[in-house]
Amino acid sequence: MATSAPVIDEDLYGAPALRDSRALFARIRDAGPVVWLPRHRMFAIGRYEEVKAALRDDDVFVSGRGVAANPVTNLLARDTTLFSDGATHDARRKVLRESLNPKALKEIEGHVEQQARRVVAELGVGREFDAAGAFSRHVPVNVVADLVGVRGGADRLLRWAGASFNALGPVNFRSATTGPTSLGMLLYMLRLGPGRVAPGSWAASVFAARDRGEISAREARALVIDFVAPSLDTTILAATHLLWDLAHNPDVYARVRADPTLVPAAVVESVRLGAPIRGFTRAVARDHEINGVTLPKGSRVVLLFAAANLDERRFPNPERFDLDRPNNAHLGWGNGPHTCVGIFLAKLELQALLRAMLPCVQSVSVHTPRRLRNNTLQGFRSLRACFS
Repeated sequence: MATSAPVIDEDLYGAPALRDSRALFARIRDAGPVVWLPRHRMFAIGRYEEVKAALRDDDVFVSGRGVAANPVTNLLARDTTLFSDGATHDARRKVLRESLNPKALKEIEGHVEQQARRVVAELGVGREFDAAGAFSRHVPVNVVADLVGVRGGADRLLRWAGASFNALGPVNFRSATTGPTSLGMLLYMLRLGPGRVAPGSWAASVFAARDRGEISAREARALVIDFVAPSLDTTILAATHLLWDLAHNPDVYARVRADPTLVPAAVVESVRLGAPIRGFTRAVARDHEINGVTLPKGSRVVLLFAAANLDERRFPNPERFDLDRPNNAHLGWGNGPHTCVGIFLAKLELQALLRAMLPCVQSVSVHTPRRLRNNTLQGFRSLRACFS
């Protein structure tokens, strides 16, 4: 495509970028408000203000034509909330929010906190563990598995979630090898009905909305995916990165222990730095200009949440963990109409884990980080840790 945008001829989804995207994200930000990625035949936006503006402009940057970097996923996932716009999106999101709004989550707050205290107590002090597994996985997996109400076990839910995020990338090795798992999740959901989910569960609420005529039967099955796929890996990655941040910023952890009212700020700042979602794509609905560069109608652009969260134009000294960062409205959970519908659940789980640590954990140490390689997610797939 002939374009006046700066060209970055690198593979955004290649192994070097997935090992650590920060250098490439910085190149994209420094090159301009919008760049062209010839290897993927799409534009990329990595600066905070431009990513935020695009996320809030769902008339131009549309999700209904898919948010993946390949046409197959964009076709198969068209009935989900993430892959919709306007009134359709609002109707689907309303059904999900029945279970995920702050008032509804208040009913499970005690359960989440109990699970978090159990995790910390079982890990104890002085014993090394894998943060990504022993610390981060238990709360979201058990909460989501119990509340969603679909059979299949936690391990299968985790495989489905990871595969679904790989499927949002281009057609490459990762999306191809996890394709059968993604397809298996899709086939399983297509067979779902009220009799195959737990009574009173989140999935049951979706089928109740179908019975009320608010959504179709096909949408109801797809919306169960919206509970499973986004609720696991992202929170697990965020919790693991939280331990990484606390270990590398002992002064921050000491402040939070002395003043537990800082727990929400610590969680928000850690998600800014860790940003589990690298970014989603959008289709451009009509010709649109950004700083003199025209994005033609029908083109595709990837909005890089993680790059925007480290934009020094918006966040002074962006690599620093700052509990006092003013107006820390980062994009780790997105923004605009498609802000993560599970944001309140994620905050509840992350805050519960941190609060559970405060009475008995004086410090955190970590070593041997191994990074996840996923087309859409970023973070640690394993991280050795120890409480003291």
